[in-house]
Amino acid sequence: MNINKKFISLYIVVSILALSIPYSHSSEIHFHMANSNEIEKMIKQVNESVLRKHIQTIQNFGPHPTGSDACNKVGDYIYRQLKSMGLSVRYDDWNYKGRKGKNIEATLAGINSKRVVIVCAHYDSVFVSPGADDDGSGVSAVLTMAEIMSHYTFNSTIKFVLFSGEEQGRLGSHEYAKEAYKEGENIAGVITLDGVGYAISSEDGSRVKNLVGNNSLWIENISEKVNKLYGKYINLEIIRLPNEPISDHQSFIDYGYDASYFLEYKLDPYYHTSEDRIEYVNMSYLKKVTRLAMGTLAFMANSHRTISSDDIKIEIKGSILSYPAQLTVRIENSMYREDTANLTIKIGMINLLTGNYVKGPYNTTCNWTFSKEIRDYWEFKTASRAYPFQFFMLHVIVDGFNDDAGVHKEKQTYGIVFSTLIILIPVT
Repeated sequence: MNINKKFISLYIVVSILALSIPYSHSSEIHFHMANSNEIEKMIKQVNESVLRKHIQTIQNFGPHPTGSDACNKVGDYIYRQLKSMGLSVRYDDWNYKGRKGKNIEATLAGINSKRVVIVCAHYDSVFVSPGADDDGSGVSAVLTMAEIMSHYTFNSTIKFVLFSGEEQGRLGSHEYAKEAYKEGENIAGVITLDGVGYAISSEDGSRVKNLVGNNSLWIENISEKVNKLYGKYINLEIIRLPNEPISDHQSFIDYGYDASYFLEYKLDPYYHTSEDRIEYVNMSYLKKVTRLAMGTLAFMANSHRTISSDDIKIEIKGSILSYPAQLTVRIENSMYREDTANLTIKIGMINLLTGNYVKGPYNTTCNWTFSKEIRDYWEFKTASRAYPFQFFMLHVIVDGFNDDAGVHKEKQTYGIVFSTLIILIPVT
């Protein structure tokens, strides 16, 4: 048989085989989930005039310590703003250490509604201060983030939380975190913004402190990634410091949750004084910190600390293989480098007529098993060799172990072997 007839016969056989394989196309669910490009769009929307408006409004109420009429009015303003964004908003009343107050919580439901990420600030001030920087800056950032992010969908639920009672010892956040712990709420991570608007020099305006404990380093790592990806909009050097229990993030850490605290690089000299006013808030600097926090929150909301099957991607590359061409199987871990995947990878070529694994030269069996820890991706390559004529199924099975024990993913395709020539039917 000449070479042309051989290839024509081979093509017909493969075409018949392809038509005989069942094909199904699952319906796609379309949603506007924020990806890297969408996050860039969100970051660009942060506006100095909006940040200024919120701080000015808060300052206009005057000093607003917890329990005061002014503090209640600031809380009502925050509630109305969040409600106007179409978010689910509630007051969270608390009573602790002889004091009473209200937290305000706005919820943006995610696809995985039970996994929660939080960004928070406190809206009370000390009794002499109008609280423009401490913490009108943090409140304005949270409100700005909520307005922008409310137009997108994320994997996780996002909660925008404003606390009272911070100046008296983190009272509101303590009760909030305690209640979340009692209810078994799955809070994956928390970002706190408290005093993020003061910068007087170019050095001050190009740096931000991030207080973070060892268990929360993954949040800081995301912040570094966001800063690198969107540097032309943020351009901040993140100064990582050991955690200190000086703001509401500590309440979550006390109950076993991961939390990160952003703080201006230079301490505001008007902190806790009557001069903590809007004229000393650097709006350009606050815009950059808000962008950094929002990008970090968005990546947190679109990732999983625990790897799921959806985070694993299998690719089978190659369609016509002839020595020294190679068959390549690629296992990709699509996590944001927060974690590695502990995987057992099984690759096999099975003869469709006998049900046994294909055997090659020297009676070698085409059945491979690997146990790997995968950070980014892993590839298996094998050159085609001389095989007897046969139809086969190539299958790839991925199972997790250790902390990734729930992971399971499979992919398969079909093909035909003729001596040193292998043809795979493409898979998607």
